[in-house]
Amino acid sequence: MPGKYSGIFRRHRRKTPEPRKDACSTNATMRRSAAGTDNPMSDLDPERRNAGVALALLALIWGYNWVAMKTGLADVGPLQFATLRFTLAALCMIPLIMRFRAPLLPRREQWPAVAILGFMLAGNFACTLTALRLGGTGKTAVLVYTMPFWVLVFAWLALRERLDRWVVLVEPWTLSGGMIASVLALGAGMSWGASVVYVKNLQKKTSVSMLMITLWQMIIGSLLLALGGAWLEPQPIRWTVGFGLALGYTAALATGVAWMLFYYALRRMPAGMVALGTLATPVIGVLAAWLQLGERPAPLEATGMALIGTALAMLAWSPRLNAPTPGTHRR
Repeated sequence: MPGKYSGIFRRHRRKTPEPRKDACSTNATMRRSAAGTDNPMSDLDPERRNAGVALALLALIWGYNWVAMKTGLADVGPLQFATLRFTLAALCMIPLIMRFRAPLLPRREQWPAVAILGFMLAGNFACTLTALRLGGTGKTAVLVYTMPFWVLVFAWLALRERLDRWVVLVEPWTLSGGMIASVLALGAGMSWGASVVYVKNLQKKTSVSMLMITLWQMIIGSLLLALGGAWLEPQPIRWTVGFGLALGYTAALATGVAWMLFYYALRRMPAGMVALGTLATPVIGVLAAWLQLGERPAPLEATGMALIGTALAMLAWSPRLNAPTPGTHRR
């Protein structure tokens, strides 16, 4: 007679006590709701946290790399140094490409693009290292990192992308003194920005392996830099311990390991946040040059660098730049 006694059994069924909500967890939930983050695990995402650590390490490596390059230039010419750096970096990339089973050779239709990027790389680092030898370390680092400004300008010209209003705040010419070094550093930033836009346009047209493109960009760039060095820098290289350490740092850490960290962070974080993290590079470069090389910037130069750094940070916080990169995962 299940129907007769079912009500009695229901009345006397023991109710399982609900777990008591801890006051701390309730307050934490209210804070997450107020902040607009309903996922309680979002703040504890291990991959996002690891990407932040990778980005911080990347900024340290690239920031101190300016001091390493400045130190190495005491024993070698700018073109010779760039040739050795990218030759060693290309050799280090071959096992990496084989590990990820990426194509080792470009397709026939990709060779013109690879050649253009090789020319851009050679021009970029010829200007960068020459400016670094002629001018101050911190000022050169900041001027080269006007690259986001040039990316927006070239993207507006070549890709018809909207020119962001923040670009009017970037005033590279506020820096005083060392005009030749400043022009070369700005040229390096322009070349870097142009290569970024060119790669972006290339990725829209065809599917390419960035590991393979980077490898051959370094190989072609090294050949061009070697030709320029043989013509313009006939002096022999002084193989000292300091030069060997500087070369090893720039080739292995600042080129090989650093780019792996960059791509690791870019896959797991918004593109604008990664760009903002790399903007710490010239700041670390200025501080490292101040501490190790005694290059204290003049008041006017420090003001100009602060203005450029502020403008670049505003570029990185732009809503359009904070959008996730196509093909990346926000985890």
